Amino acid sequence: MKTTYLTPRAKEVLDYLQAKGRTTPREALLDLDINSGSFTRRITELRDAGYSIAVTTNRHPITRRRYNVYTYSPHD
Repeated sequence: MKTTYLTPRAKEVLDYLQAKGRTTPREALLDLDINSGSFTRRITELRDAGYSIAVTTNRHPITRRRYNVYTYSPHD
């Protein structure tokens, strides 16, 4: 069950994910001015509140660095 209270920053991340569908911490940094640590804490807060957010790990094709992609699923 989804809780009704979210911190303002978590609500901002939720609205962003609902509008965009998926994002990376880097995109969130550029679009929301939120650092990756704070972003992942907000993702945890949203999951704890009952929102379905999947994570997949990808590799950058040139640098080979790993990064996470977070996807919001409204159907859970």
